[in-house]
Amino acid sequence: MEIPEYDLHKGGMKVDDAIAKLDRVLGLGRGRLFAFVTGYGSSGGTSKIKEAVLAKLAHYRKIGHVRGFIDGEKAGDMFSAEFLSFPNAAEIPLVYKRTANPGVVIVRT
Repeated sequence: MEIPEYDLHKGGMKVDDAIAKLDRVLGLGRGRLFAFVTGYGSSGGTSKIKEAVLAKLAHYRKIGHVRGFIDGEKAGDMFSAEFLSFPNAAEIPLVYKRTANPGVVIVRT
């Protein structure tokens, strides 16, 4: 199973532009699974885009706009709290489960 993947850090995208694109994609419908490429930070830290996306998704989960999200680094850890709390975690494609990818966030609307 493949899922739509959207790049939020392509071509030097700014945080505001990345959040606007996230919002547009999330508006495509309920019950869908998406992957967002956020980057992981070239200086060894977390990217500003990833930090902003995770904060926005935490808010959206709190208000019921998304059902769940998981950092790509945890998508393959079947015993992590993040994986166990992700709605329909079994539907996460194998490509995201096989290799931890801190530059991706998977979202269930």
